[in-house]
Amino acid sequence: MDRLFPSDRVLLSLALVFVMTGACAQTLHAPNHHTPRYIGQIQAHTPAEIQSILQRLDTLHNNSEFPSSQPLALVLHGDEVNAFLRKNYSANRELVDLAARLDAFDAVDIQICETWMRDSSVSIEDLPAFVDTVPYGPAREQELLEDGFEYF
Repeated sequence: MDRLFPSDRVLLSLALVFVMTGACAQTLHAPNHHTPRYIGQIQAHTPAEIQSILQRLDTLHNNSEFPSSQPLALVLHGDEVNAFLRKNYSANRELVDLAARLDAFDAVDIQICETWMRDSSVSIEDLPAFVDTVPYGPAREQELLEDGFEYF
């Protein structure tokens, strides 16, 4: 046992190579915390405000100027959600279509507050398929900010 045979040395060398390769792979794929990540800052809670944010993002995305490898997080928890309801699609077609296109290009991640939905008697079936839901919008915003997201 004190003496290694040549085949044992080869196995140990291969094991060392696999361990080193794994360590390098983890380093290469580690998240870059220096890449800016953004959350949309919503204050007025109106469809016009959401439209403005999405148009600005669309312009930056089209010009390849949006400096993030992650989509803009847009957490909605107010009356602006009404613009995304299926029953209101015809009145908000431009906004919803823009949001869907940006989502398809992974430029935006729209998250809607389930607490607001419950209080407003809105079900998931009332929303377009591309939006996600979160239990409580303000808490989700805080989590994103604590995770290093910056306001857009």
